[in-house]
Amino acid sequence: MASILSDILVCPVCKRSLFASLSDRKEIVCPTCRLAYEVRNDIPVMLRSLARELSEEEARSYRDAAAKVKPADL
Repeated sequence: MASILSDILVCPVCKRSLFASLSDRKEIVCPTCRLAYEVRNDIPVMLRSLARELSEEEARSYRDAAAKVKPADL
């Protein structure tokens, strides 16, 4: 997904930043809501009803990665 688009997109549920998947899956992730939104043909499907729920372990790994990002890196 284009970096400009990922800078603009936020979680439709909580309005917080989203993260690229740490796995091979094509999705963007909200660790706060524990939701993963699929990316189809480079277009994120930002519908709560179609989002995959993250396990607590997955959400924790994303929260840990987010904590390492410095504000200047955003």
